[in-house]
Amino acid sequence: MPAVPRTEKPIFRIDLRPPRSLSRRAARNIVVILACVTTSIGLIFWAVGAWPVIGFLGIDVILLALAFHFSFRAARAEERIELRRGNLRVIRISARGTRQEFDFQPYWLQVVLERGEDDQCELYLRSHGKRFEIAGFLGAKEKTDLAGKLDRLLRQARCHPDLQPAGLS
Repeated sequence: MPAVPRTEKPIFRIDLRPPRSLSRRAARNIVVILACVTTSIGLIFWAVGAWPVIGFLGIDVILLALAFHFSFRAARAEERIELRRGNLRVIRISARGTRQEFDFQPYWLQVVLERGEDDQCELYLRSHGKRFEIAGFLGAKEKTDLAGKLDRLLRQARCHPDLQPAGLS
């Protein structure tokens, strides 16, 4: 298969990121509010002579701040799927910034959505007896939508190998 130049505009491209329902600012506000509440409770304990309780109250705030820190660090992970003439590339960028690229020949590629129990599902690209999981951090509905879109695009790419880029999604 001839190499597809990276400068060629993709037929399709989608950037996937883990969903986050809380912004950094909101997380910071929650930690500050909890710190204020625990500080006022700690001052009451200090006033009655139970000053060692203050340290235990502070541990809760520190643990919550650490949990938010690690959650937001994990949210830096990204997965990019690009379909070009003769090539489907999956680019994974880990939370630490490590980049991996995986190339697939679209003609033989199948999109497989495996449904499990409790409305869970896994999305795979399968080719030549091997499978490659994609979009692991998305929910069931998002995976179903992505599977349908990728399947349609791969069929079009097989039928029309000279397909031109049609806007990015």
